Amino acid sequence: MADLPLSPDAAPPPAREGVTLVVTEFVRPSRVPEYEAWASDLHARAARQAGFVGVHVLRGQEGTLAEYVTLVRFASPGALAAWRASPDYQAALERLPEFTAGEVDYRESVGLEAWFDRPARPTAAPPLWKNVVLGFAGVYPLILLFTWLCRPLVQGWPWWAAILPSALLATVFLNWPVLPLLSRLLRGWLYPERR
Repeated sequence: MADLPLSPDAAPPPAREGVTLVVTEFVRPSRVPEYEAWASDLHARAARQAGFVGVHVLRGQEGTLAEYVTLVRFASPGALAAWRASPDYQAALERLPEFTAGEVDYRESVGLEAWFDRPARPTAAPPLWKNVVLGFAGVYPLILLFTWLCRPLVQGWPWWAAILPSALLATVFLNWPVLPLLSRLLRGWLYPERR
């Protein structure tokens, strides 16, 4: 992995209570120049934030995607939180999906752990049929359960209105906690390791 220092000044190491935001991004090849210009501007804005210590960027290749691991150091967790809540940072995040392929991984680390606790490599999204099976496995039991539980409440309602309470409850519970739980339980099936 190549080292791309985007901060020209060598900064002293952060104080013991300092914190590092570790960001791992996979950038589409066609968008690398725009991404690097965007990142350079973002790092310049971060350098003006109170408590900023320094930024270090590592670049590598993961298949056809350019991999960037950015370590942004702040003097304290409060300084990092202020940066992440700032309008500059929030506005920049809105453009990030233009450049990246897949999820962006964010981690906060203290001391040297940022260098050794790298995020796991991303995997390709599961095929559509697996997502359909997972969704059906989650939603069907919920519909059965909430239709049965709501039956006394909706007796005499028109059929289209009678399904509203169970549909609403099934939607809420499907998104949390059922799908996250099923995704964790079936992770090996959804994301099989490539040999």
